[in-house]
Amino acid sequence: SMAKKGAGGEESVVVPAQTEQAKQGPPRKRNPCPGIRCVGGRIYDPENGKTCHQCRQKTMDFAVACTQPRKKGLCPIHFCHKCLFNRYGENAEDMTKEAGWTCPKCRGICNCSFCRKKKGETPTGILAHAAKASGHSSVHDLLIKGSDMVVAAQTLSSLPKKIKKEHKKGNIKRALGTDDGTDGLLAQGDDNTGTDLNALLPVPISKKLKKDIRNESTDVPGTKIELPIGTPVTDIAGAELEVDDVGSALQFHEFCRTFAEVLKIRKGQPEKVLQVITGGGRIGREVPSVVADLHISLLSVIQEDREENPSDYSRNGDAWIIDTGKYISESTVISKELPVDCLSQGVLGYKKLSPSLKLHVLNFLCDEALSTTTLKNWVLKQHESATERKVAAREKFRAVKEKEKELKEKLTIK
Repeated sequence: SMAKKGAGGEESVVVPAQTEQAKQGPPRKRNPCPGIRCVGGRIYDPENGKTCHQCRQKTMDFAVACTQPRKKGLCPIHFCHKCLFNRYGENAEDMTKEAGWTCPKCRGICNCSFCRKKKGETPTGILAHAAKASGHSSVHDLLIKGSDMVVAAQTLSSLPKKIKKEHKKGNIKRALGTDDGTDGLLAQGDDNTGTDLNALLPVPISKKLKKDIRNESTDVPGTKIELPIGTPVTDIAGAELEVDDVGSALQFHEFCRTFAEVLKIRKGQPEKVLQVITGGGRIGREVPSVVADLHISLLSVIQEDREENPSDYSRNGDAWIIDTGKYISESTVISKELPVDCLSQGVLGYKKLSPSLKLHVLNFLCDEALSTTTLKNWVLKQHESATERKVAAREKFRAVKEKEKELKEKLTIK
């Protein structure tokens, strides 16, 4: 909903969204000890001045003190005469004459930034000019009229003086530029909730124009948009691959990176394997040791999970290649591309395989190893370790916050 009921029964506005942010310069450095100074006719005194609850400025301006009783004496809140008049339409001198005057905060109608945030609402910012331009007595009077009135008031305050005169004469439609018989709906801002009221405002548009915009936005473009053709990535870890093999190479490399510790994969070994595999027939009569070692390591994990005695394979032998072919033939999810017949021929059959098929064979062993108890337990262990580190970090953060709280309490006592 666009409005909420306050503690005193008043209707408070949920502020519409800021449509555009104004350009800001670099932040000015705050002077921690500004001393007594006079700015714009106001005397700022950090020692003897009274702090206004609304603007939070410590000045020597005339301020009204709240007389609402609390558990420990009276309410300590003050409101300066400017904020009281502009934000709530109350005269400070008249309020001091009243017996038992209570501040807007105690009445539940305070619209300062702190109180609005506590209610879950967004601060209004400077809204006094918009309230006066729209004929309201105060910001509070404008806010209780609802968000639509707030947007209209901001629009009016941003218009040229000539149009404002039309509004004062009572010609509301002409003032808002809707004398064409439309209802003067505003583009955006009707349903935008929870944002700054001091945003740059949308332009008034008619219902017909708003409908046309919606219709145009849903139309399919008549012309086909041609996207630029990208450059295929075929170099993975220094190995030049076919476009169709890039996914398989990335899958293998990620597997090795993740399980390097448990499988005892040496640094640079996955990259070297990819480079050798893509070298085609340039490998020698035997399968290079870096490739054979990785296949043998994966076979050992698979055999151990199947409660088979891990074979003592020789790098230069045919046994590990033949056993790999057997596991592929026994698999229920084998691909037709996997070369069972070639692998049964040992080294000679493996050398006949294309780089793409060699990569498929290697990924098959990686997938089989991934389903073993050894790797599953390792994944669970890593998850538990990560959870423990997370809990420890939270406890450390909590201890730091407690220490900070104790130091603040000590400084307050002093």
